[in-house]
Amino acid sequence: MSELVHNPATTAYDLDKYLAFELNGASYSISISIVREIMEYIEVDKIPMAPDFIIGAINLRGLVIPVFDLSVRLNKPAQPNTNRTCIIVAECNYKAQNITVGLKVDMVTKVLDIPAQEIDQVPSIAGQFHSRFVYGLAKLTDSLMTILDITKILTLDDVQLFDDLQQHNKQLALELTLDSDPAHSYEER
Repeated sequence: MSELVHNPATTAYDLDKYLAFELNGASYSISISIVREIMEYIEVDKIPMAPDFIIGAINLRGLVIPVFDLSVRLNKPAQPNTNRTCIIVAECNYKAQNITVGLKVDMVTKVLDIPAQEIDQVPSIAGQFHSRFVYGLAKLTDSLMTILDITKILTLDDVQLFDDLQQHNKQLALELTLDSDPAHSYEER
């Protein structure tokens, strides 16, 4: 009987399952291994001075998560919210740091099994075309499916924003703990 061995060189994209969703009428997917949950769209608190593709942040069970408008991030027009609009909560490793993000999409459609050998690199057209957000193109029966690389959607400035959000979240949690602890009473001087 052979044992399953964890291979540290294995990436999320070596697995066969992908979550498919739509943006502006086009189909995309991400590795299911980074998806933590899918939630219906809720109101998002604005973040002052955030880039236009970051809608804001949500508080998900005590964790402050920035929410990206994936359409805007991919240089497409923002779409109005419908009853199918949702947020994909994804966790990825970016520069040795685990980051959780929300991705606003028009709708989630299905989970696909895509063998690694059916995924090709994005072709370069005489060195003029390169999409830094795309992991590859999956050859499906009747079409191609664009697989996005979420870690490449993040930039250094975005990571600083995540750090600031997490620091703010820790400070708020500390203040709430101190406010609710009767042992910490302050006297006016």
